[in-house]
Amino acid sequence: MKMIKAIVRPEKTEEVLDALLQNGFGAVTKMSILGRGKQKGLKVGDIYYDEIPKEMIMLVIRDEDEDKAVKIIVDSAKADKKGTYGDGKIFISDVDRAVTISSGKDEL
Repeated sequence: MKMIKAIVRPEKTEEVLDALLQNGFGAVTKMSILGRGKQKGLKVGDIYYDEIPKEMIMLVIRDEDEDKAVKIIVDSAKADKKGTYGDGKIFISDVDRAVTISSGKDEL
């Protein structure tokens, strides 16, 4: 199993979630976060914002679905066709085990 954590622009969140759902990835967790990437914040006039609102979408998938899920996220999270700074980042890690709390059973 793999865990995908995608950090995306807030205005792209619903588009990403819809694309994932339409492609069979319905089980996700979404949370609002603050952070900064390579752009190191944002300056508007005299005010500097070093924490920018983003959304994190997390999902656990089968190993063989990794490339498909990543492509869906990349295609739906870009601000424009070419992509731009601040579009986000995807982190992928191995999941050794998942247990459903209600049943106590191992999943996947």
